Amino acid sequence: MTHWVEVLLEIVDGPQRPVMGIARAIHADNGPRSVYDGHYGIVPSYVGFGLGAIRLFRFGRMTRMESLDGKPLFIADGQTCWVFEAGHEDPIETNELNTRIPDPGRDLIVSRPVEHWARPGLTRPTRPIEEVEFLGRRCWNVELQTGSKGQPMVLTIDIETGAVLKQKSEEGSAAYVDCDVSDELPDSTFIWSGPVRMPRNVFAEDRAREVERSRNNMRWFHDNVSAQRIQADVLVDFTPTEVRRDPDHPDGFEAHFEKGAGRLWRRARSSEDWLLPVNWTAHYPTPIRAWSTDEFDWACALGLGPGSLTDTTLAQLQHVLHPGQDVVGTPPLNPQLYEKSDSP
Repeated sequence: MTHWVEVLLEIVDGPQRPVMGIARAIHADNGPRSVYDGHYGIVPSYVGFGLGAIRLFRFGRMTRMESLDGKPLFIADGQTCWVFEAGHEDPIETNELNTRIPDPGRDLIVSRPVEHWARPGLTRPTRPIEEVEFLGRRCWNVELQTGSKGQPMVLTIDIETGAVLKQKSEEGSAAYVDCDVSDELPDSTFIWSGPVRMPRNVFAEDRAREVERSRNNMRWFHDNVSAQRIQADVLVDFTPTEVRRDPDHPDGFEAHFEKGAGRLWRRARSSEDWLLPVNWTAHYPTPIRAWSTDEFDWACALGLGPGSLTDTTLAQLQHVLHPGQDVVGTPPLNPQLYEKSDSP
């Protein structure tokens, strides 16, 4: 019986001999799905199987993907990656950490880092490893529990080279249609020596295009719809959807209304600074309107931009909150930059 550690030793550093061939993917028809991908700073590059066949070369941790007419799509020499995008002759020069390769077919394109296989409980065979034949080659079939709640992932691995020839997961499947093993691949197969684009410059160029597109759209609106400031009264429901209270201040509260679009505060009247947040909406800083009655200090903020809480609206709100009690002053506000207030 083949043990999992034997298979790992063969695949962890990629194919031990050059493997080349035609490969393609079949994407699962599961309907729309959400893909969550976080990054900080430079936007990552994306590589993967499209809808058609591609030519794929693998040797160790090196990769070359190209179209059937020989146009490169992705090249990696084990450290540096070159990602070719439609509409650009020069690739983006980056590294594997900044390259996103989704399934189906990730394990055909690159070899996962050692750390991936070392995580306990996330990647383990769910049944005995089988020996099968695929494309006329002796292979292992390994069914892995990947930590997903869906179906396990199945890898078909060439025994001679350790190359992953087929991968099947809940996202679909990817496999070589034909493949060949050779020792005569030139080193230049996995190197790009031409002009490149750097990720930081690409990010700046994309951002500049986005800004220019936004300006053009605004210019079109001003020319074809209206260049005047557009204002209209809006009905706001100040009924709280959530109220927070502090046992140490039994007369005070913080209330949220309009599903978080606004806040209402009250405290016992005081001459001390009132610490209230101003950065909890897109219209930061959020203006706060505050007033005092004989008994309490009140404050209200509406996250619809400056001037949204008008004098007329505020007077109507005051009439509902404390009918018959006159406004006698304004409390000393000290706006703070924090996400939420746990006490009024």
